[in-house]
Amino acid sequence: MTCRILPGLQAREYTVNSLSNPISILDICVWAIALYLTKSELYKHVIAILLIWLFLKRKSVRKESILAIRDVGIQVKTTYWGGSSVSRFINRNKIDDVIINEGISFWQIKSYMAILVKDEDKMVVVFEHLLPRLKPVLLRVYQGTRTIIFTQKPNHVLDSFYTKQ
Repeated sequence: MTCRILPGLQAREYTVNSLSNPISILDICVWAIALYLTKSELYKHVIAILLIWLFLKRKSVRKESILAIRDVGIQVKTTYWGGSSVSRFINRNKIDDVIINEGISFWQIKSYMAILVKDEDKMVVVFEHLLPRLKPVLLRVYQGTRTIIFTQKPNHVLDSFYTKQ
């Protein structure tokens, strides 16, 4: 995970990168079978296999990020290996809360961070595809996001006025 605090301390961006390599052993096997089949008369099947492989690879998630901007809102972004990305912006006025929740599957409990949006039935899950660990990643992102979204901008002029005697 990387954290980038933007100038003026008014925004933070957290990015989680995929731990998997873009090319796996399964990918090498698919290419080996495709090369073998090109020598036979099944070359049409090779093209179909490679097109399916490219389509599936293009939809694999490369990284996910959250950008919190004080008094503006939150942007959640997913970037795919194919280069495309999908992002959603949630205005600060629509954010009800930022939470860490637990989801239970057959054999494990996964923690995830979500944004509760006013007047919406579904919450927006942050890092939905990569699901990083609770400690230290989710806790750090949670605390940093809440600090930016739910605290007022510090007023250094007033602070210095009241502390001077």
